[in-house]
Amino acid sequence: MKKLLFGSLLLMGYMGAQAQQEYTIEGKVEGVKDGTLISLFLLDGNVGSTVALDSIQNGTFFFKRNAGESGMDKLSLMCTRNDDFPSMSLEIYATPNARIKVTGTNTLIHTWKVDSPVKEQIEHNRFIENSRDLWDEYQRLSIKARSLRSAPEAERKAMHAKEDSISALISKREMQLMQELPVSNIWMDRLHRLSMSVKYNPNFSYKDETLALYNRMNEAQKASIKGQEITVNLFPPVVVKEGDEMADTELYDLDGKIHHLTDFKGKYILLDFWSSGCGPCIMALPEMKEIQEQYKERLTVISLSSDTKSRWKAASAKHEMTWQNLSDLKQSAGLYAKYGVNGIPNYVLISPEGKIMKMWSGYGKGSLKLKMRRYLDATKREMSITQQGNTKVVNYPTSESTNTDILEVKQVELTDTATIVHFNAYYIPKYWIQVSKNIQLVDEKGASYTLQKADGITPGEHFFLPESGEAEFSLTFKPLPLETKLFNFTEGTAQNDWQINGIKLSK
Repeated sequence: MKKLLFGSLLLMGYMGAQAQQEYTIEGKVEGVKDGTLISLFLLDGNVGSTVALDSIQNGTFFFKRNAGESGMDKLSLMCTRNDDFPSMSLEIYATPNARIKVTGTNTLIHTWKVDSPVKEQIEHNRFIENSRDLWDEYQRLSIKARSLRSAPEAERKAMHAKEDSISALISKREMQLMQELPVSNIWMDRLHRLSMSVKYNPNFSYKDETLALYNRMNEAQKASIKGQEITVNLFPPVVVKEGDEMADTELYDLDGKIHHLTDFKGKYILLDFWSSGCGPCIMALPEMKEIQEQYKERLTVISLSSDTKSRWKAASAKHEMTWQNLSDLKQSAGLYAKYGVNGIPNYVLISPEGKIMKMWSGYGKGSLKLKMRRYLDATKREMSITQQGNTKVVNYPTSESTNTDILEVKQVELTDTATIVHFNAYYIPKYWIQVSKNIQLVDEKGASYTLQKADGITPGEHFFLPESGEAEFSLTFKPLPLETKLFNFTEGTAQNDWQINGIKLSK
């Protein structure tokens, strides 16, 4: 009996401890359709995940959760894929025992009111109230923008201009309020958003004001993860590029042991910038394991996580990452900034000597194997030139720059009647590429030479790569003069148009 009673007391104590960690979020909103799904999203560093779902019925919803180890959860309420709502969320800060009430009178979720005893929430609410009218207008524009997805480009641009104008006014008001308030975590979140505008928006008008706010932080605040991210946004480091020496720093494994990228020189290195919250990153992991096994004598795969340490550790265990799995524990402020990583997955292939060979982003099934075949398995290409009479043949000409590694110029034939450019194409198996009908050659004097015919591909139409991910085709243009020393291959001036510049026809 005593043992049973003792066990019951332990269970009651455990349940009591659990209850003490709980917080609740109770919502009562108007103007929202019954059955609307609402998601509770838990943020951890720069990533997060959906932790609960509810369906709004009679204007109500309810969530109950245990607070995380840090003692405070940063959350977002979202109604995604719902055209009645803006593409925004409601920020909520929750601590153990907090009873949080959410109210609203419309679908403008970002400005629903949050009644909470949590001090971070109270401070956040002050920023919202300071610009409530502008935030509401911005959300209305966001909803309207959804209906313009198929509208003419001019109409969509006009809508974006209105959104940018409102956003600038919000930034101005927030900076004025920040000048009055002490520096805190919420304050730094606001500064982080401003620093992102400085970094990515060339038309942002408040760079000087943002820098003045930055100078209010003390050294400890600047040294925090958030502070370091703000710093690299406002004072970007030198970003390495193809051909440069690799950037390096102290990197930690899950046991806390320090490594450097230079430790792995002597083999090719494939850097994998990833996060557990990135779907394509996770999809790539099985293929990463395959290429590590296939090329283990010549290649070291190193995954570099941008997650918090706890999230990184959990994801590593879940996905059985058996290759080098490291982090500088600076999230996006360390090597991510030095390599110019703005989206993930992002990959960098480094030579055994430590030179950056290729940098690319995005993943499709088979794409990593294809890259390795091209750059690790391919026979070293040597440029060679032969000439007989009025025919000149250049094999594997070098080029000065290119914005694509899908195309490789295999051979150029120059005759009196035509210039024929032979290509190797490398891309994700069974995915398509497309060559523009307007593609042309431009010589060093600026003269253009138009496309006459194509073999192995039809310009303007989708061309699907075979299972190997490799194909060949040739394009015939009006003849370049035989004395031409170099030329450009160009589709046009749009951002995604293929460009191969400075293709050399002489050594």
